Amino acid sequence: MEGVFLGGLAVLLALSAASDSSRGLALYRQQQFQAAEKEFRASLARNPKDTTARLYLARTLVELGRIPEALAEINRTLDAQADPDVRFQAGRILRELAEQRLAALELAAPDSAPLHELAGRQFELKGDRVQALREYRAALALDPVRPGAHYWIGNILWKMRELDAAAEELRAELVASPHHAMANLRLGQALVARNQEAQALPYMERAVEAAPESLEARRELGKAYRKAGRLAEARREWEAVARARPEDDQVHYLLGNLYRELGEAVLAQRELERHRGILERRRARAERR
Repeated sequence: MEGVFLGGLAVLLALSAASDSSRGLALYRQQQFQAAEKEFRASLARNPKDTTARLYLARTLVELGRIPEALAEINRTLDAQADPDVRFQAGRILRELAEQRLAALELAAPDSAPLHELAGRQFELKGDRVQALREYRAALALDPVRPGAHYWIGNILWKMRELDAAAEELRAELVASPHHAMANLRLGQALVARNQEAQALPYMERAVEAAPESLEARRELGKAYRKAGRLAEARREWEAVARARPEDDQVHYLLGNLYRELGEAVLAQRELERHRGILERRRARAERR
């Protein structure tokens, strides 16, 4: 099959300058996908932070029809990377996958809960939250016990800052799936936004327990700890995120202000300089485009 995910080739090739996966890239372009998979996995064994290898591994797995594995690789990339170019390419693969699945579902099941849910994801990716919410609610109406349905609705309501309605939907999701990491995280964030840190913390801690690799969950848990006055615990979470994701400008900013509050001026200056440096490099890259 002709590769259907070549739209982002130019940007990904630009990212490959520092990559150790040139043989895998050549095999991918020759559509030798099984051999390319071996090369990309070998590259990642040598350098787990090689984002080009990981994204092309995801594309290769799509070509091989192994969609869940591809999604896992994309999620690893999104969780570990703050670089806008990398996140854009990961998001592009997700959008292309969703478009393919949506087209197939429209033919196979024109009025089904999966179709409405996938349409909701498409609208959400395009930034149309009103239409996304309408589709997610249509999916729930067709399948009231559909796993994840209340989460998708609650997540959109949280983004729209309708916090009371979001909390209600997220609690409904957690009745059926108490260890749903993102439902716990979003409910915790909704409660923090309403200055209910004491109620929020158990949900956010449960989110980290359910997905310990999620740097977003750990960063947000740190924010809740700080609002609750538990500064040592906030420091622990943010320092762990900074070690794992050194290009995350937000966590350096948070740490800089926390260190300043703790009276550690040298550490505060170092983190705030890192924050500024990341933003300056990002602006310089944007100007060169």
